[in-house]
Amino acid sequence: MQEERLKHLIDEIRRSPKNSLTWRKAMNRLLLEIQNLQGLTQSTHPDYPAVLNDILLRLTEEIHEFEPQHSSLTASLVAWIELKLRLKYAVRDLHRSPRSRARTTPKTIKEEFREQSRKKPLSLDTPVASEAGETFRDRLSSPLDNFWELQAEIEREQQQQKHVRIGLKLQDYIERDPEGKLQGCHPKAYPYCHCQMLSQRLLLKHPPDRLAQIAKEFQIKYHTLNWHWHNKALPLLRSIAIEFGYSTNNEP
Repeated sequence: MQEERLKHLIDEIRRSPKNSLTWRKAMNRLLLEIQNLQGLTQSTHPDYPAVLNDILLRLTEEIHEFEPQHSSLTASLVAWIELKLRLKYAVRDLHRSPRSRARTTPKTIKEEFREQSRKKPLSLDTPVASEAGETFRDRLSSPLDNFWELQAEIEREQQQQKHVRIGLKLQDYIERDPEGKLQGCHPKAYPYCHCQMLSQRLLLKHPPDRLAQIAKEFQIKYHTLNWHWHNKALPLLRSIAIEFGYSTNNEP
């Protein structure tokens, strides 16, 4: 039953240390359950997925504040997401007319720059106020002292949030291995030393096990296991992450 699954996952999250393996597994499954809830505001707007992802990220930080207000936990959770986390209003904003949205939606950095570029140049030595000695030059002396550096900082933050979402999806895929790809990826003659088990112990476990320890446990040569992990298992995980939206162009 969905109601029972939601209660179990929320209870698991609340009693587990934040960002622990148990917490991350339960949170990931809760986010997947939530996206299938009846009653959540839906939209075909191209920006809707980004809006929903932002709401879900906020939920991971505030789920401890959730308290059911109805006999139905599902109905309470939907109402909390719609009203407290403001999914309903965020989607409504997407469909406002451009003129109406212009009054309520903050300008982007580039829009602000274009608008300012049309104005008469201002001397950096002009005082901020007639009675003050502080100039615009003084106020601009900060670590992010131009629009483009600020834009780059915003884009890095957005990319980090995207990677968190992809990481949650990949974690769930590793745990479930729905297509059997991970268990099918193993060194010859060692079917139990497969990619799913290695991923769980090397990537999801905290602290992670060591390859040498696993090699000894499965009585496989370390160099054989090390080669398999780096040349077969990791490329397979990377290809799955790419299907979820990960881009190798963002790697350092």
